[in-house]
Amino acid sequence: MQKKYESMIVIAPKFGEEDAKKENEKIHSSIKKLGGEVQNTDEWGKKQLAYEILDFKEGYYFINYYNLEPAKTSELERTFKLNENIIRYNVLLKS
Repeated sequence: MQKKYESMIVIAPKFGEEDAKKENEKIHSSIKKLGGEVQNTDEWGKKQLAYEILDFKEGYYFINYYNLEPAKTSELERTFKLNENIIRYNVLLKS
């Protein structure tokens, strides 16, 4: 049974805004390939980071809301880790 999840993704600022959105679309594709369904995305745009991450002082923020099988979350996290353009992420189970 699928559960509801929320992920905040911070994408490296080396891209323009449109390229950052395309990068988030790749995340949507990864979720769909794992059998999930993207419900909504909040785009926060380019924001200052609280502290430097990999020598970046800002990043593009996206919050994705989606349904996914709990067993597939580790595969999704692996996808996030392997993507060099994602400088920070989290996966939270929504109650």
